[in-house]
Amino acid sequence: MAVGAPDGACAAESRFSKPPDDAQAVPTTITSNKMTVRNRENQAIFEGNVVLTRGGLVVNSEKMIVFFQGQTSDAAGSPGGETPKKSETLASPSGRSLERVEAIGHVKIRQENSHATCQKAVYFSAEEKIVMTGDPVAWEKGTRVSGRQITIYLAEERSVVEGGSHVHIEEAERLKP
Repeated sequence: MAVGAPDGACAAESRFSKPPDDAQAVPTTITSNKMTVRNRENQAIFEGNVVLTRGGLVVNSEKMIVFFQGQTSDAAGSPGGETPKKSETLASPSGRSLERVEAIGHVKIRQENSHATCQKAVYFSAEEKIVMTGDPVAWEKGTRVSGRQITIYLAEERSVVEGGSHVHIEEAERLKP
């Protein structure tokens, strides 16, 4: 783990497991007590005992909002200002690409030898990153890091801790002379 201060800000950096090379082909499964699909807003809301699984990545939370890419249809976007027909407005989210996922409330993230907790985590699909806020703490191989915000760059196998970075290394992980 490397600790640095880019642009005068305190930050800690560590490795985090990389998803499989064919990450786009890995299916994502979400289970919950309740699901609400809002096609007009291009989102699905999962509530109660939410579990997202994508390959070796598992995310638990109280609530999860999945945002899909796509155009939101409304009257202003229709020719002549007409209200679109119901079938045009309510397209299925399953045919759209994932844009981002927001996990909210008692968030737990697990992947191989790493795990983390926080109050809110946002996964950005295009950048393959997870931004954790709300007392984020991450553990990996005997090392514990915490700060105001932890950003995990999955494709780069690294994470950055910002704002009051704190690193704790267990005795067994220290280098031997």
